[in-house]
Amino acid sequence: MKQTVWYDKLQYGTLLLLVAVMPVGWRYALWVALLLALVSLVKLVSRRKVGNPALPSALRWILYAPVVYWLVLVASLLWTTDLAVGWEIIRLKAVLLIFPLCFLLTDTSYLSLRHLRVIAYTFMAANCAAFLYFLVRTGIDVTQGGDFKSFYNTFNSNWKTSGGIYHHAYVALYALTAIVFVYHELFSRWTELKGWHRGLLFVAAVFLLGYIIVVNSRAGILATVLVSVCCLLHQMVRYHRWWQTIVVALVMVAGSMGVIQIVPGHQNRIASTVQKIKEKGDEGDVRIVINQASAHAYERSPWVGYGVGDYLPVFYDQCRYDYTAEGYANRNAHNQYMESLLAAGIPGLLALLWFLLAPFSKVCRSCNSFPIVVSIVVVLFNLLFESMLERQMGLLFTGSLYAYIVLVLSEEENKFV
Repeated sequence: MKQTVWYDKLQYGTLLLLVAVMPVGWRYALWVALLLALVSLVKLVSRRKVGNPALPSALRWILYAPVVYWLVLVASLLWTTDLAVGWEIIRLKAVLLIFPLCFLLTDTSYLSLRHLRVIAYTFMAANCAAFLYFLVRTGIDVTQGGDFKSFYNTFNSNWKTSGGIYHHAYVALYALTAIVFVYHELFSRWTELKGWHRGLLFVAAVFLLGYIIVVNSRAGILATVLVSVCCLLHQMVRYHRWWQTIVVALVMVAGSMGVIQIVPGHQNRIASTVQKIKEKGDEGDVRIVINQASAHAYERSPWVGYGVGDYLPVFYDQCRYDYTAEGYANRNAHNQYMESLLAAGIPGLLALLWFLLAPFSKVCRSCNSFPIVVSIVVVLFNLLFESMLERQMGLLFTGSLYAYIVLVLSEEENKFV
């Protein structure tokens, strides 16, 4: 990193450390995110200049969007009765403020696209390393002669009890985002890459896809299908590779059918869900049950919601009223859009959509438009099935991803100035 001072190198190193530990455990990532905020504060004091001249004014409002979303939730405390719970949730979501404030207040002109690519490679490698670790650990634990089912079950047991990332939806989201980067790297820089480099990227893609398969998230599987369709369409429209795309699509279909037959969990997670819905109707799947209960709760206060401190008890009461099973009343809405409506009503949803959709206004001029658009679509899709901004692991990932997108866009935008 030429012409950089010590605090620039320290900030960049902290960014690399953050994406390296995020797939390993959210607790470690939270501490590193706080370290990033501290490093940025030290940089601000040492530099004695506030602001980021490398960030065009047209992109600044994208970083303000998560701040506005957080402030809307703070405003909902005005009609919250349980202020203690409300402030606890506000404190939890304050992680979203780290990334926009760091990059709005400190100079990032030392970051080139090459540095940003290294960050993406680090995130990809960390996901592959996590998967490889569990593969090796499982191989040691499984006795000789064990079938694939015992290997699969042992892998899931090791993974769930590891103390790190323990929610399959987030693991699938991390791995799928890394796959999007691998795809873009292969097809945008194919001629620049050496043979061994291409081979490593293909191996990484296999590892990441394997990770998604074994953690067995329904949302992750559906999102993988969505990304696969986007990539195939991209090949057909952008590169006009019609017959190659058809062959790849057939191979993917055949491979998917094989996975469904081999991996027992996929039969249980998807086929059994469909079967239960057929047999029991809307009550056949817990996600449908809690989505309906959250919709009924929202209808009672559609404009401003119940406040960030009160909406969960209201949702639990609605679950008990609609469905007698107490097990439904210890979950969240499993839909981030509905969570925002329940907490802050229409203003909360609008602020969330501004936060999530803001990069689309500037992505058209980007050379990296395809991976950016697909990554955002994956996040939008997963928020339909998980309340990802209610957990630290989701807040950290979403906040860092959108900050990364802004840094990529700003580096390319400066070329047009």
